[in-house]
Amino acid sequence: MSEFNPAKARALLDMFGYIDRDGDGYRELPDGQPLRLVRRTYSEALQRQLDALWQKNLKAVGLRVDFQVAQWPENLKAAQAGNFMIWSVGSSASQLDGQSGMQRMYGPAKGGANLARFENKRFDEIYDRLQALPNGPERDQWFLELKRITIAFAPYRYHVHRIYTDMVHPWLIGYRRPLFWNRWWHMVDIDPTLKPA
Repeated sequence: MSEFNPAKARALLDMFGYIDRDGDGYRELPDGQPLRLVRRTYSEALQRQLDALWQKNLKAVGLRVDFQVAQWPENLKAAQAGNFMIWSVGSSASQLDGQSGMQRMYGPAKGGANLARFENKRFDEIYDRLQALPNGPERDQWFLELKRITIAFAPYRYHVHRIYTDMVHPWLIGYRRPLFWNRWWHMVDIDPTLKPA
């Protein structure tokens, strides 16, 4: 899913007819028209670093990318309306199982959670079935099938994984990084006896 292999990428592009016909170092569409990718982005130091990496890696396989800079809310509105080619958004687990994450590929959620506007009848049927199933082996098997469909059609590509580091003083008691996006501040306290003099 996240193999970095420019040679394989070039071979796949060649195989499907995306070749450099005019010798400028960039590929054209199979019909000879210019191929230009457009990535929505926003002006922030970290995002500019990611954009530079995208540009470098796409150029290495002969793909030209333009960056459309806008504020995050403008990019979201464009994505909800389906007016974008490439955009990066972050995501964190909010529930104990993956149903909310799978909603990102659920056809009826287009323009909402499903920013890719992905539609697949089989995926939607399984997702609907999951709504009524309790936790257990059958539900797990259907989740596995949803994952297979997601991998096969790739409406999203996962390319960045966040790593968080928490640092706390010894006198902060009860803190733990939640596995899911739940609140934690009501579970912590300060033990003044553990503070240095």
